[in-house]
Amino acid sequence: MDILTFRTTELETGTYLVISEGRAFVVDPGADADKLTAAAAERGAKIETVLLTHAHYDHIGAAAELQRGGALIVLHKDDVPLVSSFKNLAFYAHKTVDGFVPDVTVSGGETLDVADVKVRVIHTPGHTAGGVCYVAGDVIFSGDTLFELSYGRTDFPTGSYAALKNSILNKLFALPGDYKVYPGHGAPTTLDFERRHNPILTDAE
Repeated sequence: MDILTFRTTELETGTYLVISEGRAFVVDPGADADKLTAAAAERGAKIETVLLTHAHYDHIGAAAELQRGGALIVLHKDDVPLVSSFKNLAFYAHKTVDGFVPDVTVSGGETLDVADVKVRVIHTPGHTAGGVCYVAGDVIFSGDTLFELSYGRTDFPTGSYAALKNSILNKLFALPGDYKVYPGHGAPTTLDFERRHNPILTDAE
C-alpha cells in the first residue's frame, strides 16, 4: 500500500491517494480531482473510492467530480446533511462545493473492502457529529480529529469538545499498538507519540 500526500485548497488539507495492487482510493479530496486522477493513472490505477472523514468543504471539494468519474463516496450518516448546507463552511470561505449523495453511508464499526484494502471505520465525533477516522493496516487517516500535537476545532456547527476528547482518548488512544497517523492538516505523526504528548490529555474546554 503506497500513500501519496497532496496539499489541497488554501487550507492545505491533507489529501491522501492510496495505491494498492493497481487499484486506488483517495481520502479527503479537498480539490484537484484532475491531479489526483492523473497521479493514479500514472501508477496504472483508477480511483475507485472516496473516503471522507467529514463534510467540511476543504475535505469534500473534489468528491463530486471524482464520483462523476466513477468513484464511490463514503461518508458517515451524521455528516450527510452538511454536504449541501452552510455547515460545510464553504460560505464562510467564499467558496462553492458541488453537491453529491454518498454511495455508502457508515455509522462506525464497519470494515470496508476498499480497492482490496481492509479499512476499518471508527466514528470519532467532535469536530463534526459525523467525523470518522479510517484505519488501514498500521495507518490511521484521522481527518480533523487528531493532529500532530493538536486536535480539531470544536466551535463549528455540530462540533463538541467533550465528544472530541472522548473520541481521541477512548477510541483512538485505546487502539492497541502503534499507528502512523495521517491527519487532515499538518505533518504525519504516530499514535504512540500523541498518546504521550498531545495537549488533549491535559486541556480543559
